[in-house]
Amino acid sequence: MGAGLTFSGPPIRQPVAMGGPMVMNTQAEIQQALRDFQTGEFGTIPRQARMRYR
Repeated sequence: MGAGLTFSGPPIRQPVAMGGPMVMNTQAEIQQALRDFQTGEFGTIPRQARMRYR
């Protein structure tokens, strides 16, 4: 089973690049977003959001 995108509305007519949880227009944007995430540029994740739920 492969990954897919579902949109509702008119076509966006833009390129789509996916990498991990990121979806951008280019692989360069994906790489920058991953670097930003790894260096903490996205901010902190609240403790409550990191807890495992059953």
